[in-house]
Amino acid sequence: MTVSRLFIVQLMSALFLAACAGPSGPTREEAEAARAKVMANADAARIAAEEDGRIVIGLAGPMSGDLQKYGLDMRRGAELAVADLNAAGGLLGRRVVLEVEDDKCGTKEAESAATELIQKGAVFVDGHFCSGSSIEGANIYGAADVLQITPSVTNGLVTDIAAQRKVTTMFRVVGRDDMQGIFAADWIAQTYPGQPVAVVSDNSLYGKSIATKLLARLKEKGIRPVIDGEFTQGQTSYSSLVNALKKAQPSVLYVAAYHDDIGRLAWAMRVAKLPTQLVGPDMLSNPEFWSFSQGRGTGVRYSDQAPAVERPEAADVVARLRAEGAEPGNDAINAYAAIQVFAAAAEATKGTDAKAIGDFLRQNPVRTILGELGWDAKGDLKAPNYIWYVWNEGLAVRQ
Repeated sequence: MTVSRLFIVQLMSALFLAACAGPSGPTREEAEAARAKVMANADAARIAAEEDGRIVIGLAGPMSGDLQKYGLDMRRGAELAVADLNAAGGLLGRRVVLEVEDDKCGTKEAESAATELIQKGAVFVDGHFCSGSSIEGANIYGAADVLQITPSVTNGLVTDIAAQRKVTTMFRVVGRDDMQGIFAADWIAQTYPGQPVAVVSDNSLYGKSIATKLLARLKEKGIRPVIDGEFTQGQTSYSSLVNALKKAQPSVLYVAAYHDDIGRLAWAMRVAKLPTQLVGPDMLSNPEFWSFSQGRGTGVRYSDQAPAVERPEAADVVARLRAEGAEPGNDAINAYAAIQVFAAAAEATKGTDAKAIGDFLRQNPVRTILGELGWDAKGDLKAPNYIWYVWNEGLAVRQ
């Protein structure tokens, strides 16, 4: 998805800035003193909230800038969830208060937003929207014993990095990108039993992670691809791959890459009159795919998250959000569900301790407007809800 590509840009920028940092930065002692002050402020704010009969939760996302519409969608869902909690008597006998911070989908801004939220006494944060900002926030929330649930980030690195850093308070309510590989492998095995299969990726973090999961799942099912390879992103010619496909004659080709490369490859395959079924990941939801395929993309299949607004469990929330005058997106529904998860776990553990809630969520499913959700050790969904779409004359049609 686009947030995955954005993360790479953010990560490289962060590494560049770190490499260029000079001796004028704070000393270790100064940094530790500043961190201690933030944690002291956070503790004081939590105590004050408890004495006032409040539970403070946070929302962090792009409330301004190019991605503002997604942040505002998250905010609508979160505000409704909080209103519903308070209308039902609050949480743990206390009134829930929502604090909102704008991270502009940047890492530095995310650090500031996360710091502000914990100093306001937040015990849970619904966010962030982008991968880099979620990773930055996880470092701060983990150290401050604050639960974090991202309603939007599908990049596998977010929970992978959190696990490597021994952060146990990071979760998500959407599937991670590479789970599409498992979803696709199961479909391929069922749809093309005993037939030749080909798998290629663009060697990007996005593509490679999906291809790795797909190949592992195919291996489990005893399927060995006739082609298992990689290509360079942004190619203008795919003659080598097309020639290899002509020779191997696979019934299905899975391409773990972005929409532009798959579009150009689809065109090359159609020109070469290859009958091979072309399948790819959710980046094919980008309408620009059709342009890159030069109108030859009919029949190309891709996986994507099922629309949250179509879930029957979400019907009432969707109707109320629509009544406000704007069509809710997935981010509004997911942000609402994230607060449901926190509230259910807080009630079950009889408190707001993030580590206790994290332990509970890794062992127990929670019923939400997204259905029943369960998590693995990393905080990833055990059963992400993917569905198929097929391009047909310029339109992506749900299957």
